[in-house]
Amino acid sequence: MKPLKMTTAGASSAGVKEENQDAWVAEVPTNSHVMHDKGAVLALADGVSACSEARRASHTSISSFTSDYYSTPDSWTARYSAARILSALNRWLYQQGHTDPRDKGSWCTTFTAMILKSATLHLVHTGDSRAWRIRNNELECLTRDHTATLGGRQYLGRALGMAPDVEVDYRSEALDVGDILLLTTDGIHDFISQDALKNCFSDQRSLDEVAQHLVDLALKNGSHDNLTCVIGRIDKVPAGDAGENLERLSQLRLPPDLYPGQILDGYRILEELHASKRSQLYLAEDIGSEKVGAHHVVIKTPSINYEDDPDYLEGFMREEWIGRRVKHPSIMAIMAPRTGRKFLYHTCEYIKGQTLRSWMQENPKPSLTQVREIVAQMITAVRGLHRLQILHQDLKPENLMFDQKGRLKLIDFGSARVAGDLENQQAHCSDLPQGTKNYTAPEYFLDGVIDERADQFAIGVMAYELLTGKLPYPEHSGSSIRVRHYQHMQYRHANLSDSSIPSWIDSALAKAVAADPAKRYPALSEFLQDLKQPNRSFRNRDFQPLIERNPVLTWQLIALLLLIVNLIQYLSS
Repeated sequence: MKPLKMTTAGASSAGVKEENQDAWVAEVPTNSHVMHDKGAVLALADGVSACSEARRASHTSISSFTSDYYSTPDSWTARYSAARILSALNRWLYQQGHTDPRDKGSWCTTFTAMILKSATLHLVHTGDSRAWRIRNNELECLTRDHTATLGGRQYLGRALGMAPDVEVDYRSEALDVGDILLLTTDGIHDFISQDALKNCFSDQRSLDEVAQHLVDLALKNGSHDNLTCVIGRIDKVPAGDAGENLERLSQLRLPPDLYPGQILDGYRILEELHASKRSQLYLAEDIGSEKVGAHHVVIKTPSINYEDDPDYLEGFMREEWIGRRVKHPSIMAIMAPRTGRKFLYHTCEYIKGQTLRSWMQENPKPSLTQVREIVAQMITAVRGLHRLQILHQDLKPENLMFDQKGRLKLIDFGSARVAGDLENQQAHCSDLPQGTKNYTAPEYFLDGVIDERADQFAIGVMAYELLTGKLPYPEHSGSSIRVRHYQHMQYRHANLSDSSIPSWIDSALAKAVAADPAKRYPALSEFLQDLKQPNRSFRNRDFQPLIERNPVLTWQLIALLLLIVNLIQYLSS
C-alpha cells in the first residue's frame, strides 16, 4: 500500500514577550514503512505562562511525545500509543513540578497533536490550543477549550503536568485529499476571526507563507502572547483496497510442493514435518548462512489451494509480520525474509518437541500441579501478544508446543488480530476468526465486543480439558456452530466428570469460560491466582443448587412433578 502523502509548514514567534514558551513539530517520516506503520505527527504545545518552567514543559512534551510515539510497537493503535505516552509524560511533568515544595505546578503545558495514519486523523488534545480542519472551503474547529470562568476571569482547566492524572480528549476523522489541517495557540486564534483564518488559505500563498502570515496578522491585531501555528495539507490518501493488497502479494509466487534435497533460497529441505489443507511445514538446513555448523529452521509454505484467496494470503503474510515483531521466549520466532526471495513462505524457529495435544494424549490424567504450570506458561505466552495489542484468536493444544527443555511455546499466528494493522484498514477483518470452533469464544458468533477475554476463553477451555479430558460445553461438529444467546450455553461442571476436582477449581474454570465475556476475569493473572488458591468469593458457591449443577435434570424433575400433580387432580375429580 502506498503511504499517505502530505505537505506541512509551521511558524512560531515570541511576539511581544521576551521568551517563546511554545513548541511545535511537523514530523513526516521519509521511510515509507515507518510512514505506513506509524504515520505523520503534527503537534503543538503552549507552556502555561504562570509556570516558571513553561518553556521546558512545552519543548519536553513535543520532543518526548514524538520520539516515544515512533518507538512504540507497530502493532499498537495510534490512540493506545498516544494515551500511554501522554499518561507517562503527564506524571513526569507533575513530579518535576512538585519536587520542590516552593515551586509547585511549574511544569505545565497545553498539548494538541494530530496523528495522520493511513486514511485516518487521530486527534489528542488537552488545554486551550485548537485544532482545525478546512474542507470544501469550510472551516471547522475539531477541539474544545478546556477552560473555566471564575469571577469574570477565564482559567485553564486542563493541561499536562497540572495534576497527577490528566484527561485527554480523543477524536478520529477520515481524511480526504485536499483537507487542510491547522493547529493554533491562543496567541493566534484569540486575535483572528474564523472568517479571516479561513481566508488566509484562499489565495495562492504557499503553506510556509500562510503560516507566517497568520503570525503576522495576529500580531497586527494586538496579540500579546506567544504565537504558533502548524499546518498540514493532505495530498494523497491511501485507498487500502483489496486490489492494492493483491498487487503487493502477487510479487511473490506460491512455492510448489517441496521434497528432501531441494534448495529454496539457501535452505536445503530435509523432510516434511506436517501438511494440512492450509499449509505445509518442512524441516530445512540453512546452508546460505554464515553461521558455522548445521542450523535447522522450519519453512512454512501456504497451500496452493488458496492462491486466489486474498483473505488467506493476508493472514499468511500477517503471521510473518507478527512473528518478526514479537520477541518473547514463549513465542516461536520468525526470521526476516532472505533478500531476493521469489516465493511466499516464512522461516520459523525450529522447536524440537511435541505439541500440547500430543502431550495430553500421552498424559490423560495430569496432576493439578502440572495443569497449573501449563496454564501459567500459556498465560505468559499470550500476555506477550496482548501487551502488543495482538489477539491470537486460535488458541488450541495443536498451536502450543513443548520444547526439549519443557517450555511451552506458541507456534501459530495465522488468525491473529493486530490492532495497529486494522487501523491501516489493511488486515483481514472477517466477522469470524479462522480458529477452531470448540475453543472459539461465543462472542465471535454473536457480534459481541472482541478483546483479550476471547483468548482467555480458549485458555480456560484448555485448562478444563487438561483436568477432565472433556470440553466445558457440548462439542460442536460439522462446519457451523449454533449459538443464539449466551444463556443458551450451559456450562458442564468439571467435578461432574471428575469428583476429585475441588469446587473452587471448578468455579475458577467456570468463570474463565463463562459464555458472557462480561462474567470472565478482567485479567488472566486473576484466573491463574484462583487456580493456585481458593478465592473467598467462591466459598458461598461450595453448595450449588441443583439447577446450577444440572439444569436439564432440574427441569426434568419439575416436569415430572407437574405431571404427578395433574394426575392426582385428574384421579381425584
